[in-house]
Amino acid sequence: MRVSAPKSKLFLVSGLALTVLLTGCFATKQELDPMKSDISVLEKQFMEVQRDYARAKVAADDTRTSGDGVSEKFASIDSRIDALEKRLDVLDARLAEIKQPQQTMAPEPMAPEPVVVESDQGMAGGKSEAEPKAPEPTKGMVDAEGKFNEAKNSYTTGDLGRAEAGFKAFLSTYPNDRLADDARFYLGEIYFESKEYSQALTEYEGVVNGYPLADRVPDALYKAGIVNIQLNDTAKARDFFMRVMDNYPYSEAAKKAKQSLDNLK
Repeated sequence: MRVSAPKSKLFLVSGLALTVLLTGCFATKQELDPMKSDISVLEKQFMEVQRDYARAKVAADDTRTSGDGVSEKFASIDSRIDALEKRLDVLDARLAEIKQPQQTMAPEPMAPEPVVVESDQGMAGGKSEAEPKAPEPTKGMVDAEGKFNEAKNSYTTGDLGRAEAGFKAFLSTYPNDRLADDARFYLGEIYFESKEYSQALTEYEGVVNGYPLADRVPDALYKAGIVNIQLNDTAKARDFFMRVMDNYPYSEAAKKAKQSLDNLK
């Protein structure tokens, strides 16, 4: 079992945070703010895993308690590390996508002669080669948001058929958009309200597995637990509720998961 993983991964998260800061001048605030938030969450959760590992290690070393579920605790910690590693990989991939414009934009400030920066005209215009203009949101991003909002409006007004078609079309065209996790979650909600529980579960799990860093993950885990109750699989329901509570202990979904877990007893 990988007893040193929590500590080693903390250094990777810290390094990723530094890379995001260095990339800041080549990306929009809209792109970087969610990543900074994700890194903050990852750092917190890695520290929690490291803390839980330390407690389990103490329990394992204590001959009086070494048999009281210590192996299960290590297995749970190992599972949480796997989930965090996947989320770290997704975040690293997102950072690579953001850094791509840097390769085309970086040479542009080198074209003018240095004297242009020092001229009165350059100073009057308030322009500096050291401050390249951040790229504006692309037409694709604007179009994606428009399509998403159309489907969401249909869902809000109760037109579930149109909403389902809209979200499916959105995911087909923009599978990696920042709103893709929301689109899949809403599909899960549509199927849940229609009592198509197996399809709802597929969409909720799609949020968790396809977008592990997304804000919708805690809600998707919780709703997956609720769906399993409807499917009369209380063991899986408990597992989903525990995953919310273990990985997102301060989320609203964790509070609801605890209440639902208590109701199962």
